[in-house]
Amino acid sequence: MLRAACHLLPFLLACSAISLAQTTIERGSIVEDRAARKLLQAGDARLEVGENEKALEIWESVIERYPRSAIRFEAHLRLADYLLKEQREFDKARVHFDAAAQEANPNDEQRAYAFLNTGTCYYEAGRYGNCFKIMRQVIEYFPASPQVNEAYYFIGLGHFKQGHYSRAIEALEKVGTALSDKDAKIEKVEAGKRLYIKIDDKDFAILEPGEQIKVVCKTQSGDQETVPCDAIGRNAKMTLGSIVTQLGNASPGNGLLEVRGGDLITVTYIDAHTAEKTFNARRLKEVLVVGNGIARITDGSYQHDLQAAVLGKPLHLQISDADHDTSAGVDRLEATIHVFQRKNSDEIDEEIADRVANGDLEEAPEGETLKDQIDPLKLVRTLPIHLRESSESGIFRLALPLQAGSGVPKALHAEPGQIIRLVYLDKRHLGDGPHTRTAQAKVIEGNLGEMRVTRTEIPDQTLQLKTQLRTASALTQVGNHYQEFGLDEKATLKYSEALIVCESILGRTQKIGGKLLEETYVQLWRIYFAMDELNLALAMSRRLQAEFPTSAFVDEAMLQQAHVERKRENFARAIGLYSAIAKLPNSDLRGEGQFFVGECYEEMALKATADQATRLFEQSFLAYQAVYESFPESGRVGNAVAKMAAFYYQKEDYARAVDVFENVLSDYPDANFLDVILFNYGRCLYKLDRKTEARRRFDQLIDDYPESEIAPEAKKIVEALKKATAPATP
Repeated sequence: MLRAACHLLPFLLACSAISLAQTTIERGSIVEDRAARKLLQAGDARLEVGENEKALEIWESVIERYPRSAIRFEAHLRLADYLLKEQREFDKARVHFDAAAQEANPNDEQRAYAFLNTGTCYYEAGRYGNCFKIMRQVIEYFPASPQVNEAYYFIGLGHFKQGHYSRAIEALEKVGTALSDKDAKIEKVEAGKRLYIKIDDKDFAILEPGEQIKVVCKTQSGDQETVPCDAIGRNAKMTLGSIVTQLGNASPGNGLLEVRGGDLITVTYIDAHTAEKTFNARRLKEVLVVGNGIARITDGSYQHDLQAAVLGKPLHLQISDADHDTSAGVDRLEATIHVFQRKNSDEIDEEIADRVANGDLEEAPEGETLKDQIDPLKLVRTLPIHLRESSESGIFRLALPLQAGSGVPKALHAEPGQIIRLVYLDKRHLGDGPHTRTAQAKVIEGNLGEMRVTRTEIPDQTLQLKTQLRTASALTQVGNHYQEFGLDEKATLKYSEALIVCESILGRTQKIGGKLLEETYVQLWRIYFAMDELNLALAMSRRLQAEFPTSAFVDEAMLQQAHVERKRENFARAIGLYSAIAKLPNSDLRGEGQFFVGECYEEMALKATADQATRLFEQSFLAYQAVYESFPESGRVGNAVAKMAAFYYQKEDYARAVDVFENVLSDYPDANFLDVILFNYGRCLYKLDRKTEARRRFDQLIDDYPESEIAPEAKKIVEALKKATAPATP
């Protein structure tokens, strides 16, 4: 017995050691997460008081110091959001979104958000193929997340910008709030968004083509609408229907579901045959109408957000929240104004001493001081306010005089340098639990003007230059939108305004140098390229490459240079530049460069003699094949495969062409020119004497792409096929 215990002792000691080691590792991880969280919050505090650059540095240090902590993913998202929304640096933002989307991140909600915004970065950069690919992954990987709606939204907008109107409508119709039937909990829909109703029932497999299921939606405020739901696919087990919600008075039967804030929608469906072998069972689902609150401090027109509030002028406040539009009359909403003042060094030291003595403040993490854990702002006064609903439902506004000194007790008073913060508690929204919505502005003396934020006096030169660069970027984007709709005069006017802004700051950014100068060069060559000033665009992009060879914009500059050379029909120079981009080791534009090599050879072939054209078409095919084989993650893969199929068709290799066409239609739903693919697919099937299948593809083209230029030709072919296959009359 004793010998057995002696033999057992080493085993028990070993187990204890393993257990202790595991506990130590786990405890170390908890300590690391705690320190990372404090550092993350220190960055948040810096951002709140307008120290943006310092906030970015702190968030970056979270990633560097705590590479194993899950908090690093939150830091990546903070950096990515700022780069995307504030600085419009899409490529840099995407790097951080990619990092947060990794499988190592245990938080699926964060991953879904990161995936979605990776696609958003591609969309904003005009790289729609990459955008479509990412958005489809959001839908596939996170089907139950709220990001699915936004994914469909960006897919629809991307197709719209490319002129693919049928696919745009198909995607945009799916934008809304899906009604899940997985459990009995109350779902939510945002007022003004589309409510989607999905019903899963095996009985639907026997539905006749075109047969619909009727669902009744009824609101507490009195509206009632019948929503037809269509079967999804053949032998489907699911039907899908939708209806638009709208704030307003109930008008039953008009096809719109009018709702009020806090309304409850009851969705009713009659199940004809249940699994329990009963008939006509009544199925119910409840959906709560909510609004996502937004707080703003604006100019007098309520159009532009302000970062500064002027003493002696009205402070214009706005909160949007459908939850408080509860009646047909003018509703009100409660909020609070907080006035903060920056603490001086003595106050900070005194607070540190008190908190250390009380045990509230621990030793600062490595690289930080105790001061970094102290909120630099102190609250000096609070003022409850009531905002009144405007003529727009769910929009609440208040103009409040901002006075200097102390004055009347219930008025708003502040002094230069203090911070005014609008605080609103959003108790109901699409997320869980209450959420505090805020907006803030710094109190200054001077004159902002009543209508335009551009008159704001910004004392910091760097901040002023950044603001002007963002203005130039916004004007350029407006010009691009005008150009898309054929409004060339308005587009030129906006480009000219953007150019004036950029040229006015070029001298100052050259003196400062660094990132500001780099961004000025980038903005200038974008404007020049949009204005078709190709010589100036080329010169500016070359200057960017020469002065900033490691810039993240170099590959984009090379791409623009190549586009310029291609437009001038300097194909050899363009192919050289596109090929160089394809060889860059860390560029996301490699697939783009390789695809454009193929397009250049194709353009050259169309202009060449017959003998030369054959060789050039083969080079074009090899370039497209390289996209498919070497850059499978590129958003151009679908387009490249479609081009390869067209090549097979031209070579009369119809069987191989059909194989490629089927691959494109099944695997690349967002590829360009799918109408052309269907047309050529039909022609190949006809050549292979598969006339019934050929007619099906031509019909698909006519139904899915009625606005296509080749739809009329497809209709003629269908009519001819009908006559050819019609039985002979006796």
